Amino acid sequence: MLRILVVALVVLVAAMFLLPRGQRGEPPQTATVLPEARPLADVRFVDKTGQETRLSDFKGDFTLLFFGFTNCPDVCPATLTLLAQVRADVAARAPRFTPRVLFVSVDPNRDTPQRIAAYLNNFDPEFAGVTADDDELQPLLAALGVAVEKHEHGGANYNVVHNSAIYVLDPNAEWIAVSTSPHDPSVIASDYLRIRQRHSGG
Repeated sequence: MLRILVVALVVLVAAMFLLPRGQRGEPPQTATVLPEARPLADVRFVDKTGQETRLSDFKGDFTLLFFGFTNCPDVCPATLTLLAQVRADVAARAPRFTPRVLFVSVDPNRDTPQRIAAYLNNFDPEFAGVTADDDELQPLLAALGVAVEKHEHGGANYNVVHNSAIYVLDPNAEWIAVSTSPHDPSVIASDYLRIRQRHSGG
């Protein structure tokens, strides 16, 4: 009987190691992982240095993407502060895996490259920041299910309503996961590392 139990245990352990490594990791706590990576429109942006760039230029590493605008009174500063904490948390645990953060402004009329750069410096100078015309952004917003509404208050005084979701892009700049509020920096950091491990199979 003991021999049968030992053999069964050996078979179980062997089966576990035959699974893809990514499947052996723990699932994210709160983030939603897509069944498969989804390609996104290769939007043509202007970055915070004033240079033209495309979404495809962000290939090569995992990216945490967040939509916002520099006049945002609450959601944007809170989320960018959180993302800075996430980067610091991951850097402390696994420096090689520190995520890139990409801030996409949905207010191109007011958010110039200089304004975006100054704004992001308040949170983390390493954050990438871009914007694009409304028409150029639309395919990306639609693919990610992002609704943007402009609430006019007269002239240049208006507010832009958007969600606070954080999107995870893989090294092919394809969408693989999303984290919705309420956000917790330590949970997002852990989820990011788990998503990265599962996606990379390591």
